[in-house]
Amino acid sequence: MDYLQAERETARIAAKLYSRCLETLDEMPHDVTAAQGPSLNLHEYYDLLASLAPQVRGNDFYLSLGSRYDITDLGVLGYALISADNLQRSWELTFHASSLLVHPLGTRRRVEHDRIVVELYSPGTLHKNWQWAYEEWLSGTWKWMCQRLPQIAENDSLVVNLAYPEPEYGARYREIFPGEVNFNSARTELSFPEAWYQLPFPSASPTVALACEQQCLSIMAQMEIQSDLVQSVRRKLLLNPQPPLPSVADMAAQFRLPSHTFHRRLKKEGMNYQTIVTEVRMELAKDYLKNTALHLQEISYLLGYEHPPSFYRAFRKWVGRTPQEYRTIGSA
Repeated sequence: MDYLQAERETARIAAKLYSRCLETLDEMPHDVTAAQGPSLNLHEYYDLLASLAPQVRGNDFYLSLGSRYDITDLGVLGYALISADNLQRSWELTFHASSLLVHPLGTRRRVEHDRIVVELYSPGTLHKNWQWAYEEWLSGTWKWMCQRLPQIAENDSLVVNLAYPEPEYGARYREIFPGEVNFNSARTELSFPEAWYQLPFPSASPTVALACEQQCLSIMAQMEIQSDLVQSVRRKLLLNPQPPLPSVADMAAQFRLPSHTFHRRLKKEGMNYQTIVTEVRMELAKDYLKNTALHLQEISYLLGYEHPPSFYRAFRKWVGRTPQEYRTIGSA
C-alpha cells in the first residue's frame, strides 16, 4: 500500500465522522453551522468539534454525536475491530492503531478488582474545557462496544465516572449508559467487568480480521514513514489536488509558518516542498492511469501541467516508464 492509499483511508474516516456531525447538528433545537468543509483530516475534524462547543453549550450534542457513530465508519479498521474474536483483541488493536484513529484525548488502561478501567485524560493545551471530548469519546466508545457485544447494551455493570459537575442535560447520560454515572469524580473513566473481555463476538471472522488487521498495519506503517509536517503537507495536497497547487508561501501560511521556517523544517527532514508536490502529482497520476479511462492530456491538466509533454517527461523521469506504458502494464 502506498501513502496515497493510506491518506485516502484516513480521509474516508474523517469524512464519515463529519457526516455524522452534520446529521447531529440538523437535529439541534437551534441553528448551528459547521464552517469546515467535508475535505478534512481527523485532526481538523476534532478541531472543528472543539470550535462548535460554544455554540452547542447546554445541550447533549456531543453525547448524541458519539451515539450516532457506527463502527463501520472507521473503514478497514472498523471491520478489523468487529471481526476480532473478542473485546480484548479488538481493544488491543484499537490502542495499537492510535496513529490511524487519532483522538485529542489520551487513555490509560488498568485492571482493578476484576474490572477493566479506561481512564481518559486531556493534554491540557489548546482547548481549556475538554468536556465535549469526554462526552464524544465515552458515548462513541460505548456505542462501538454494544455493536460488537449486543448482549451488554442494557447491562448495568458498566460504570462511568466524570471529573466534572452534572450538566443540565445529565439525564441524557443515564439514557445512554445503563449502569452507574457518577459526576464530580476524581477522574473521568469508563469501567466494566473483566469477563466482558473474553465474550465472543457474534460477528467474529478470523479470515476477515486477519486481512483487515494486515491492511491496517500497512496503512500505519506508511503513515509513520514521514514526519508530521511532511505528512500534513501531503495530506493537504491530496485532499485538494485541483490546480493550481499552493505555492510555497501559500502552503507555509496554512501552517502559520513563515516561508523560511517552513522551508528549513522540511529541509531538516530531508525533504523540500517541490519534491512533495511532484510525489503527490505522480501518485495521483498513477491512480488516474490505473483506475480511470481519462486521456493523458486530461490527466496532465488535472495535475496542473500547462503542457502535456511536461507531464510525460516528469512521469517518465519519476516512474521509469511513459504514462501509456504504465497504463498498459497496469491493465494487463
